[in-house]
Amino acid sequence: MHHIPDAHILRHRNTLGLLGGDGFRAFAPDWIGHGDSDKPGTGEFSFSKEDYMSALGQFVDAVGIKKPFALVVQGFVLGQYGLLYALEHPDQVERLLILNTPLALNAKLRPELAAYKAPLPFMRPGNKTFDFMTFNMSGSPYAMAERDALTYGRPSKDPAATAAVVKTMDQVEFAKLVREVDDGYRTWRKPTVCLFGPSDPFVDVGSVFEFLESKRTNMKALTLAAKLGHMPQEDYPEALHEPMIKWLRGETDTDIKQGQLKMTKYGVMESKN
Repeated sequence: MHHIPDAHILRHRNTLGLLGGDGFRAFAPDWIGHGDSDKPGTGEFSFSKEDYMSALGQFVDAVGIKKPFALVVQGFVLGQYGLLYALEHPDQVERLLILNTPLALNAKLRPELAAYKAPLPFMRPGNKTFDFMTFNMSGSPYAMAERDALTYGRPSKDPAATAAVVKTMDQVEFAKLVREVDDGYRTWRKPTVCLFGPSDPFVDVGSVFEFLESKRTNMKALTLAAKLGHMPQEDYPEALHEPMIKWLRGETDTDIKQGQLKMTKYGVMESKN
């Protein structure tokens, strides 16, 4: 069983506390090779999609989750792997919440990750130390507390953490990955909510609608009017908490028909027309 490290709990610390206060049992598993988790060699772990998904399944088994659970995903690459895990384990995942994950077929990697896919090898960062602090700070519309920033930046001192990023990106064909998720979710039937921070500099909240155009009505976008960025759970967890609780309790499962939502500068809003 991989422990839940400080660097990863930081991202979800307030969300976990709020959920626990409402009686929910919640976990924030760290993806193997990231944060403070174990950094296996490539002989043990290839950092491929298949290995990541297998490791997530091992975590679920190790913590003893026996009943179907609610899954929250977020992020450019590992968030996609979480979505694919749900597709492969529909018996485990009862409901799904998608936070700030690129979903549109024309989605691009954020610049720090796109650099690893530069067409010419000499243009790629290689084993240059990955700046984890800036990576986590730059997606927010707010200044990050110094203590939090230093915690996020701690993996930069470990060459194995940078190696994990390099090896992960070596395995990724992002356009193919996004299409695999899009194709898989055309037949997904579990209650699913897309809840995006509208001030994300990397993922346009409007891309949610492009994704949902070809999906069933069990998948929907809900209002999130607060000024939140790429990690909404970090920016303002209280604003995220109310819609999360409604989602967990099944209150968001009623259909929201197309045409009842509109885009505003505050994000996705329900139309009263």
